[in-house]
Amino acid sequence: MIRTIQFVFLLLLIVGTILPQQPLATPDKKKLIGPGIGAYTEDPQEILKAARKSIRSVRTLTYEAEYRTTGSMSTRGAESTGKISLSFLPAGNPQKAKMAASGTFFSSGSEEKSYFHTTFNGEKVERLRPKTKTVIVKTLSVDDPRERTLGYVTSFFGGGPYQLLMLEYLLDTPFELGAPVADYEGRTVVKGVLCHVVYVEYPGKGDGRTRRERWFLGVKDNLPRRSEAIVADNDGRYGTYELTLSNLRANTPISNQTFAVKPPPGYVIKAYEEPPKQSLLNVGESAPNWKLADDNGVERQLTDYRGKIVVLDFWATWCGPCIQAMPELQKVYDRFKDRGVVVFGINAWEESNAAEFMKRNGYTYGLLLRGEGIANMWPVPSLPTLYVVGPDGKIIRSLTGLDNNLAGFIESRLKEAGK
Repeated sequence: MIRTIQFVFLLLLIVGTILPQQPLATPDKKKLIGPGIGAYTEDPQEILKAARKSIRSVRTLTYEAEYRTTGSMSTRGAESTGKISLSFLPAGNPQKAKMAASGTFFSSGSEEKSYFHTTFNGEKVERLRPKTKTVIVKTLSVDDPRERTLGYVTSFFGGGPYQLLMLEYLLDTPFELGAPVADYEGRTVVKGVLCHVVYVEYPGKGDGRTRRERWFLGVKDNLPRRSEAIVADNDGRYGTYELTLSNLRANTPISNQTFAVKPPPGYVIKAYEEPPKQSLLNVGESAPNWKLADDNGVERQLTDYRGKIVVLDFWATWCGPCIQAMPELQKVYDRFKDRGVVVFGINAWEESNAAEFMKRNGYTYGLLLRGEGIANMWPVPSLPTLYVVGPDGKIIRSLTGLDNNLAGFIESRLKEAGK
């Protein structure tokens, strides 16, 4: 009996040394879901490089698209569906491509369906306006550098059309390579197409917020089929802004008629009329007080900020130059926010969701809505229009377009004040 017990003990000891020991531990919730199919089997940076190369080989492109928001962003974003056609212009042309966009658009929180059809044929923009039963036509000036830009062309593609443009196809350098975090998450199917899935993270624009994106790239052609911008709300709940492409066709002939709007019966063709030019408020003039709500519904007014330098930028998501100005405004905010400087983007004449746009792109300076309501007191000849109000409540800077020396101007004012 004793020998039997010794034998069993010895056998258990031998088995225990051979079999791997599994320590008892509380399960890590982050690892309850394992990696996806094929995860970590490819180099994500190489896949992004291949995608960039494939995009540069595209001369014509058509696709159907769906834009939506998910998760915590579901109530903050619009929804669009439609068709996009692109025919790329010769290399070096800043307008990039002939474009056509048509489809439907639902603004955030609304069940009212809007129809859109906007085209650019390399010389003129045509835009359908169902509410007024007109087709607006704008022939671009060959002598005006402002009109010879991609930003100016896409400024006519407000709301739904702009959301359906996957800008990576239009950028000189699609995808940001060298992201500090880049993972190959595996493969999945998007609208019938097998795709690589690449997740990337980029540092925030000085605010410490990480920008997160996920790209779905065709295994066979390396072309993007879906993009996800991943953001968190103020409570840390995540959501996405998602653009999905289907029935994508590259380098197939596209008729020139695609890039023109055929007026429906009863519609009238009208030439685009530039808004009447207004004179800006003059430097030294007392700044009129305004009351505007921010994106949380809190009412703000200019007099609340007496004693501070206040930067006011009138803008809209459909305005290309406005979007160009935003990184500089963020830098000004990050650099001077602790030195008595306030920065507000005053969104005006908007056709989309300004709060969604700023959050998705990592902009954290102040946002005020429905700025067109104060345009009678604060002239806005064109977008963007910038005003800077001094601590004494008087205008110290006013201009339209991009301000390439805003940070230097504010720094000099702060030094004069001994700050």
